[in-house]
Amino acid sequence: MRLIRLVSGLILLSWLVACSKNTDNSEPPAPLTYIDLSLYLVLNWQRDTRASSNAAAYRLRPLIIDDRVYSIDSSGTMRSTDAGSGKSHWRFKTGLEAIIGLGGNEHILIATSLDGDVIAYRFSDDGPEQLWQTRINSEIRATPVVDNDQVFVRSVDGKLRSLLATDGSQQWEVSHRVPALSLTGNSQPLVQGELVFAGFDDGKLVAFERTSGQIVWETTITSPRGRTEVERLVDLDGDFVIRDGVIYIAAFQGRLVAVQAVSGEILWTRNFSGHQAIAIDEEAIYLSDNASHIWSIDRRTGSAFWKQDVLNARKITAPAVIGDKLVVGDYAGYQHWFDRKDGKLLGRIRPSDVRNYVQPLTWEQTVFSFDRRGFLSSVSVKE
Repeated sequence: MRLIRLVSGLILLSWLVACSKNTDNSEPPAPLTYIDLSLYLVLNWQRDTRASSNAAAYRLRPLIIDDRVYSIDSSGTMRSTDAGSGKSHWRFKTGLEAIIGLGGNEHILIATSLDGDVIAYRFSDDGPEQLWQTRINSEIRATPVVDNDQVFVRSVDGKLRSLLATDGSQQWEVSHRVPALSLTGNSQPLVQGELVFAGFDDGKLVAFERTSGQIVWETTITSPRGRTEVERLVDLDGDFVIRDGVIYIAAFQGRLVAVQAVSGEILWTRNFSGHQAIAIDEEAIYLSDNASHIWSIDRRTGSAFWKQDVLNARKITAPAVIGDKLVVGDYAGYQHWFDRKDGKLLGRIRPSDVRNYVQPLTWEQTVFSFDRRGFLSSVSVKE
């Protein structure tokens, strides 16, 4: 059944990318435009993490903690890389068939597998040491979230679980209905104060008490529309963000919504179709839509500050904020830098010649891109 769901999901996703009326990705990618370069970008280093993306492993995004970059490949080998120099610190074989990246904080790392294994490791000078292991008997396609003494795990069967970080014992479990047809991914849970938030495949955002799992509120972000099952897809698969007590979330083929975190009240909505992560700063949220256009949206009202379509149909990643700039990757391995105030294209560099799938990572004044073959590249602006 797991294989059937995976294959069906991949076929569906490929069909959607090619045929959806809400995307321009069936068009030829926009050619690269001339840039009156105001940024001089340099490739600091590049390292092969072996975390190549394939049909069973497409979300192996690295994790940055302090000055280390942690990655895991599809065979379960974890690696620790120095963020500044690119030097390898250690390599450790977990034996897991990993399909998503590591979760964790400054105390523990969490690795998961296609079969639902969840393993916690503590840090040591020589490499990780296993703390505990448990299995939840469902595929895990969202990176686990570690917050204080809890580990929150979202699985494809519509369940959200809270595990104790010290020994992996289950504190509570909640279940949400999964539609007959949905995309293969899931969004990460989001923790704020005493609440944990989760988005589900039926277009609902739910807030739970973090200690008990009791529902505090439930809000419909978008409702299914259309006559076919494909047209009625409303998955909340893109990772959402919270700032100043407001959650910003986008639904596939649906809407972009601002939700009051305490009550679930919808503050504003606008039509938007996207399924990638959201970046945020003091004034705006930044998103990539299904046509590979970049948007800057006013956090207060939902109105657009600007839209940049120079990368039309180039299958770009979600944007990342670094200082006063935005960065995205594209299908050909290019990294594009924009002014986040007006969307002007400032610079371009090509750390790779293959597609970047995941949102770039930022650390201090450095941007890390991660391509389909598992190469991690460090890029910065040379003054």
